[in-house]
Amino acid sequence: MAWVKVTQKRRLRVVEVDADRNPALARELEVTEFPSLVLIKDRRVVGRLVGRATGRQIADLIRPHLAA
Repeated sequence: MAWVKVTQKRRLRVVEVDADRNPALARELEVTEFPSLVLIKDRRVVGRLVGRATGRQIADLIRPHLAA
């Protein structure tokens, strides 16, 4: 998560959510395993990574959704 905040802070809004404190949001986003990264664009889930992810995995997930 920190990798995204540092490398893409001008292009993305990164929000960390505590699922224990926000169970309704976790259910809405269908988060059942932790950690999870959910990529939302235009109010739709367009990608997700479950479990620990590398910077490369995160980059591969978000790259198609970033404006050039």
